[in-house]
This record gives sequence, structure tokens and C-alpha cells, in this order.
Amino acid sequence: MDSMETVCRAIDAFYSGGPDVQPAQQFLQQFQESTESWTICDQIIRLHSNSLACYFASQTLRTKILKKFSQLPPDQYEPLRQSLLQHLDRHGASAHDAQSEATATQLCLAIADLYIQVPTWNNWIFELLNQCQSLEGDRTIMTLTLLQVFPEEVENIRGIGENRRIAIREELAGCEQPMISFMSHVLEKFHSNADVLKRVFKCLESNLQNHQMRTDHFAQSPLISSIFHVIASIDPAIPSCLHETATNCIVAALFRVEEIDLHRRLAEVIHRGVISLVGPFQKAQQLEDFDRLQNIARIFVELVESFYVIIVTEANPDPTAVGSLACFELLLLVAGHHDWALIEMSFNVWYRITEELFKYDDDQYIGRFRPYAEKFIDCLYEHCKMDADDVDDILDESSEFGEFRLKAIEALRDVVFIVNSDKCIQMMHQKLIECCRKPNASWEESESALFVMAAVVQNLLPESDTNMPEVLQLICSLPVQSPPALIATSLNLISDLNDWFEQHSDLLEPVVQWILRFATDTRFACHVAVCFDRITAKCPTKMMSLLPQLMSLIGVLEQTTTNGLKVEEAICSLTRAISTIISKLPAAESKLAMEQLCEPIIRNLIRLQTTDATEATIANNNNNSGGGANKENEGSGKKSHESWASLSTRPMVWIDRAAFVFKDVWTSPSSNRNGPAIHQECPWLPIAQQFIEALLKATRKFEGTPRLIEHSIRSCRLIFRALGPQSISFVEPVVHMMIETYPKHQHSSYLYLASVIVDEYGQLDKMRPGLIQMLDTLARHTFPLLQGDGAINHPDTVDDLFRLAQRFTMRATTVFFTNQVSQLLFLCAVSTLRLDHQEASRSITKFILEVLEQLAMAKKNSYTDEGVTTAQVLVEHQAQNILTNALWMSLFSHSGQIRRDMSDVILQIGKHDPTKFEERLTMAVLSLPNNPIKATEKQLSDFVDNVAKERERHHVFGHTRDLAKLFI
Repeated sequence: MDSMETVCRAIDAFYSGGPDVQPAQQFLQQFQESTESWTICDQIIRLHSNSLACYFASQTLRTKILKKFSQLPPDQYEPLRQSLLQHLDRHGASAHDAQSEATATQLCLAIADLYIQVPTWNNWIFELLNQCQSLEGDRTIMTLTLLQVFPEEVENIRGIGENRRIAIREELAGCEQPMISFMSHVLEKFHSNADVLKRVFKCLESNLQNHQMRTDHFAQSPLISSIFHVIASIDPAIPSCLHETATNCIVAALFRVEEIDLHRRLAEVIHRGVISLVGPFQKAQQLEDFDRLQNIARIFVELVESFYVIIVTEANPDPTAVGSLACFELLLLVAGHHDWALIEMSFNVWYRITEELFKYDDDQYIGRFRPYAEKFIDCLYEHCKMDADDVDDILDESSEFGEFRLKAIEALRDVVFIVNSDKCIQMMHQKLIECCRKPNASWEESESALFVMAAVVQNLLPESDTNMPEVLQLICSLPVQSPPALIATSLNLISDLNDWFEQHSDLLEPVVQWILRFATDTRFACHVAVCFDRITAKCPTKMMSLLPQLMSLIGVLEQTTTNGLKVEEAICSLTRAISTIISKLPAAESKLAMEQLCEPIIRNLIRLQTTDATEATIANNNNNSGGGANKENEGSGKKSHESWASLSTRPMVWIDRAAFVFKDVWTSPSSNRNGPAIHQECPWLPIAQQFIEALLKATRKFEGTPRLIEHSIRSCRLIFRALGPQSISFVEPVVHMMIETYPKHQHSSYLYLASVIVDEYGQLDKMRPGLIQMLDTLARHTFPLLQGDGAINHPDTVDDLFRLAQRFTMRATTVFFTNQVSQLLFLCAVSTLRLDHQEASRSITKFILEVLEQLAMAKKNSYTDEGVTTAQVLVEHQAQNILTNALWMSLFSHSGQIRRDMSDVILQIGKHDPTKFEERLTMAVLSLPNNPIKATEKQLSDFVDNVAKERERHHVFGHTRDLAKLFI
């Protein structure tokens, strides 16, 4: 056992900054984990010979209580509490140094954490506060600290359960009147002491977050006027930190008054106080005191957020009423300030208001809010203006201002329904006209108007023609020498007009010609390509005449010497646009055009397979060609001034280019899943054959480079989806490649591609033997990867494996379940059901639910065969484990979606065998960690009874959510 002296020496060495810091740190970490640290830390504090050691010991004790409480025997709870109180008696007086104050704070936290975690202790907090006041010396700071930490800790400690939280909240709520009286007395006594005021406000803020606390005493106390006095005093003599603490306190009060029926008196007092801050806000604006300005703006926004339901439902014009329309004036006051950081604070509350308003199908009623929304849009227009000095630049969206403009787009889309998209465009069109009329109009005014339009044009009804033809005419009159940002925004607007162009294709010709003027400028290449991609998706026949130009444009862009990544991104978008046009051509023309588009891609892909493996690895690790990434790896978005020629030496460029030939363009010739389809042969089938061959060679060549494999497999998958049943000739070589390669390199993308193949061909009897052999090989080489913590370390593999299993269950049920690999997969799914990873968990649950659904269908149709029998036995043996794991995850998963999915599993297990459901659910409940008791026997019994009779997922989810509160 370590001695107290040894520990104190290590503490001194650790804080000294000398050569022994590292070994001292290691020693102290081991000491803190040991059971002896309870006793030694208590001795150090009791001895009180070293203030630094006392602080370390108090902090260690608090951490032990919080995280290692199970080390402490129950018979030591009371002795520890008494010891902590004795320590606090010694360290909690006001006349001490900062080190002792920190120690006292840790002791207060330790006492609170200890009390909260012992559910048999009750009704002691009021007694504790009285004991504090009876101690010698000034105990104001100590009492305020205890009052602050109790409500904070009861919300922060995990694992105590809602029953204990409610008990502590109610106990604290019972202290409301003496607590408010005490704080009022402190405020009167220390009214000029900023530090004490700050502590009072923090203490009050903490207790206001206790939803059991009543607020009538607070509403009548002098505390509120004192808080508002501090906020309203735009005076450098009042520290900024005190102003911020007072703001936090009012914000906490505003959270409480959301339940206005319970806190009507406080709501009225707070509302009057906030309205009185308009003058201080304007004064802070004049003095450019941004900190205080931001604090008051936050209060204005939080006021509206607290009352937004009343504001919308009552639309009360009386400015003195709680939640009146006058609250919008506060939002507009915030929005009108020149710093866009303030208006950004209001975006969320505007979203809430519009969500509430969206429930009303009454244009006249909504019209009451229209003037405020129009003014808000005007403010956004002003804030979104670029700096006139940026005349030679395109705005970087990753900059602070760029990110603000992206958020502004969402805010515009939220509020535009109040004013109507046509009206918004009309407002901005008017600003454009005014700019044209001004003799010295600045370009950034026009750009901002177009930016606002671009944000909302997607909401424009296709048949609408209000102002947009005139806007397009103005855009097409912009010269090539215009500021780049103005051109880029105009191109963005045009690309978002694709739906509208479908009904107004007669206006396309001049627009397309204007776009082409910027096609070879690398600054605009991506914008231009996206325009063509999106317009072509809606108006492919109108764009057919453009096909030769788009083809040649790829060659021109490939000659550029800088910004290769952006250029390739543009080429990929052009490639998809070209493919869209080709898909609408007659068969013979389609075949020729596909050959012209794809031959260079295939040729370069084959050529680069002679690349040295080391080179390929570098490309794999460092390259993002702009063509997007597979689902496991999104592109890094890195910028580069590398030339396209240098970039083109990487295989990834051509692999991704291949993907864009087929991505979101080609529709499968048949969606018939029940048998072979009869259809005309695809004219470009030979091209697809060449692609598959080149991609398979690439997967073998670069089999050790995961990123290249992921992208190659993605391209293969897109070809299979594009061709549908006509890709059947590719299945055998692809499956053979996977069977040969996967045992050496377990890339999860192989599993994903296998699931696509099964989805396309699993219903065909002649294909099933080969597919089941593929599954057997892939699964058996995956299982070792998932042992131990393997599932946690390889969630993508879990995701893809059980997607494959689910597809087999859907497409080849009997063949699947008569093979032993299905049983191994099902057992693996049940054992990994507690994996807390959203995508992986979704695949596991879908597989299990699909099995249950197939059995339910067989039962409904009175159908049975060997597969049904095997699956029935498998589910019967595992039903209890499934239910136990699903219940666990529905309570303790960090993901709301996973908890909902698990509720579905619980429900379906119940439907599978209702006679055993209640018994199984009882067993699952009994396995929950309920020692010490967090949920009472009645609460658990009620949960079982309620869930057993439910028939809807959302009802089961509601019950599991309520039960979870008792355990976390």
C-alpha cells in the first residue's frame, strides 16, 4: 500500500514541472485507480499540511465517487459523508486562498455526488444548508456553491435513473422559498461585490433548470430587478463576465416560462424586463460594445423561442401582452445590426416559427406575419453582400462568411413560404432594377440579390413566369469581365432553375449560350458543369444538339494546367450530363456516342494498370479525384493547384469517371424481380463489358489498396444497376474475382457488390447455386474479422455483410436457410445486435426483421418447406437473446434511430409468437442492470404489461423511452 507521504511527494513532483513529472503522473494515475486512494485522500485532506495535495485529494475523491462508486462498500457511505462534511467545515470558510476555494468546490461536488448516488438517503439537503449556516465564519460562498452544484449534478450524473432524479429535484424544489430568501439577502449584503453577484446568478441559473422548482417566489423577489439592472447597465465598470452570467440566468428563466400555464407570473415579469432592454441594446450598438450587444440579442431571441407557439397561435397585436407580435420587432432589431453574427443567432427561432405557421392553411392568417418575414429577408439580403474589395475572387464557402451564407440559404428557404417564392423573387428583381438604374451601383448589391433568388428558386412553381424571364435576361447581359463572384452566383441560380426550365425550355437557348462563354474558365468550370448536369436531367431532348460541344469541352478542360481536382470534378458532372443525353438517343446513335464517351476512359484505365504498386498506393492514400467517394469514404475535399495532366496519371480518376457514366442516369431495363424480363438488348452492352473487364483487372492489380477497390467496386455496382437483368453475363467473372480475392483482402465493398448481385439475380434458380457459394466464401472469411471487438472496429463490414444476408433472405429464402451459413449469419447478427453504430445496426435489424417477415408471410399463406422449418427453429432458439439485446439497445444506445429500430424488433418478436412474448419480455427486463434499484418492481411490471399489448412501433418506442429514463 502506498503511504500518504509517497503520494504527497508524487503530487509535488507532478506540479513542479521538473524532470520527474512523467513518472509522477504515471504513479498518480495508478494510485487514483486503486482502492487505497479512498483512505489516503481522506487522510491528506484531514492533515491539511499541503494545500496543493489537499486539492488533488479532494478532486480524486470526487472523481472516485462519480466514476468508481462501486469500489466503496455500502457500510462506508455514511462515514464518508461525515468525513466530507468535516473537511468542508475546515476548508469552506470565505477567508482562504484560491487553492483552498478550489478544494472546497471539489468537496461540495463530492458531497452532492455521494448523496445523489445513495437512493436510500432522503430529505437531507435542507438540513445540510442549515448546518452550513451554523458553522463559524462567513459561509456564503460555500452555501452558494452547494446550492449551485446539487441541481447541476443531478442532471449530469449518468446511471442514477429518473426516479432518483425526481426525488432530488423535489427535495431541492422544497427549498425554493428559503433559497430565494437567502440569495436575496446575499444580494442586498454584497450588492457591490461583482464576484458574489456572479455566484448568486450562477446559483439561480442552476436551480431554474430544475423543472420541479416552482417560480412564484422568484417572480416576486428583488432578484429579477437586480439581474435586469446588471444587463441594462452598458457600463465598463460592470465586468463582462458578470453581464454574461446575468444573461445566462435570464435565459434559464426563459426556458422555464415555455410552460407558460405553470409559470404565468414569472413569464409576465420576464417579458416586461426583456422589452425594457431595447434601449440598452441601442446604447450598446452606439458604443460598439459587442459583448453586451450579443448578450442582449441572445435574450431577445430566446424570448421569442420561449413564446413562439403563443406568438403564432394568437398573433396578438398588443405590445404589452406576453408573446405578442411585437416580439418580431426584437428579432428585426437583432437582424438589423451590421454584424451578421447577430442575425445568425435568430435563424433557429425563425425555423420554429415557420414550422408552427406551416400548420395553418389560411393565407389571410399567415399574412399577419408577412411584413416581418419580408423585413427579415431584406436584412438577409444586406448581410449576404460580399465585400466590394473581393471583386477578383469567388467566395470560399469554407470561410466564416461563406459558412454564414450557407446558413442564410437555409433560413431563406425556411421563411420564404410566408411571403411566397414569387414575391421574394419580385423583391430581389426590384433590387436588381434599382442597381441598373443607379449610376454607381456596386456589383455586390446585384450579387446579393441573385444569391437570395438562388436560395429560393427551387420552390418556384414550374408554371410561374413572374419576373424570372427578366432576371435571366439581366444575367445573360452580364459581360465575361464581370466580377467572378457575380458570375458564379448567376450560374448557381441557373442550375437551381432546372425544374422551372422543364416548363420554359423555350428560354434555354440564350441561357445555354451565355453559360458556354465560361465553360473553359477553370474558375467556373464546376459551376458550368453542374448547370449542364442539372438542366440536362430535366430537359435532355432540348440539350441534344449540345452533345458535340459537351464532348469536346471535356478535351479542352483536360488541357488545363492548374486546379486539376476542380477540373476533374467538372468533367465528372459533364460526363453525367452527356450520359443523360445519350440515354435519350436512338439505339444506333446511343451506341456510337457511348463509344466516343467511354473509349478514352477504358483506354486510360487499362493503361494505368501497368502503374507500379507503390505508385498506386500513394494514389489510393492521397487522391480525391472530385468524382465522389464510396459510401464508406467521402472525398476529402482537399484543394490542389496540381495540373489535370498530373492528376490523370492516377487510376482513381478514371475509375471515378467510369462511375459518372452510369451514376443516377440509366434506368434498369426491367424492374421485374419475379422472373426473366423480355426487352430489347441494350446497344451499349459491349461498352459495359469492356468497363467490367477493365475494372476487374484494376481490382486484382490494386487489391491491397482499399480506397481504389472501393471506387472500382462502386463503378461495377453502378453498371449492374444500370443494366439490370442484362448484366447477367458479368455475374460469373465478378463473383469469381470476389471469391478469389476476398480471402486475402476483406474489403467490405465486395460484400456490398455481392448484395447488389443477389438483389438482381437471387430470384433466378439457375443463379442461386453460384450465389450461395459466393455467400459461403464471403461470410466464412468475414466471421473471424468480427470476433472480439471486431464488429466495433469494422462497422462497415457488419453493415455490408448483413445487407447481403437480408438480400438473400428476400430473394432466395429457401436456398439461403437450407445452407448452414444462414444459421451462422443469424447467430452473428444476434450477437452483434448491441453494436452501437447506426448504419451497421440498421443492417442487422433489417436482416432479423426480414427473417421474421418471411416467416409471417409463410404462416399467413400456410406455406412450409425445409427453409421455413429451419428458420422457424432458428428464431425459436434465439428469440430470447434477440429480445434481451434489443431491449438493452432500446434503453442504452446513443442513437435515437437505433432505439426506434430496436422497438420494431421487440414488436415483431412479440407478433412472431404472442403466447411467449410476455414471458420473454419479463426475462429481458430482469436482465437489466437494476442494482441498486433504479426502476421499481411495479414500473417494470407495468412496462411489460404495456408493451405486451401494443401493436404499433411508436407506442413501443414510447414505453422503452420512458423506461430508459429510469436507468440512465
